[in-house]
Amino acid sequence: MSKAKLGRPRSEKSKEAILSATHALLSETMGTGLTIEAIARRAKVGKPTIYRWWPGVADIVLEVVLSQANASITVSTSDSLQETLGQFLRESMNAIVNWGGVHLRFLVAHAQKDEAFRDRFRDNFTAKRRAVLKSIFAQAMERGEIGSEQNVEILVDMVFGAMWYRLLIGHAPANETFADDLTEAIIRLVQNPPV
Repeated sequence: MSKAKLGRPRSEKSKEAILSATHALLSETMGTGLTIEAIARRAKVGKPTIYRWWPGVADIVLEVVLSQANASITVSTSDSLQETLGQFLRESMNAIVNWGGVHLRFLVAHAQKDEAFRDRFRDNFTAKRRAVLKSIFAQAMERGEIGSEQNVEILVDMVFGAMWYRLLIGHAPANETFADDLTEAIIRLVQNPPV
């Protein structure tokens, strides 16, 4: 995320040019060689402009993701668990398929090298999505769709673990079919837990 600094406020035109250039370059290069220099050149801005607003490339990519993804996704908690979980997973998979896959892989890779960035990525993106998913399971528990013995934190980890594994390993598509299959598997698990 951007740091609040004294000085001139951001020019919206420059900001949009930088975010657009970052998105385009990342999509074109799959992250290989994505640098501040390349972004500045494509956006037609100076490197100092970029460094004034972001500490590095990964933070620009994070802002691109946050500007395009519905990071604070909301779903109806009055619908059934199957409907709300399915909606959440389909929207997540659509974002990955339509634009976000390479962006998220880039962010995860960078988070492994930079602990401070990992904290920003977690706080600004993944924590918000985890909170929504936890709320989906908690509401289902309140409605009696799943038993109170279920560990919501583990359920959330299972869902996101499957999603991130598909995205990062790529052994099978991360698409709507996967979202529907994962929804069904989780529903079967929570409604018919093993003895």
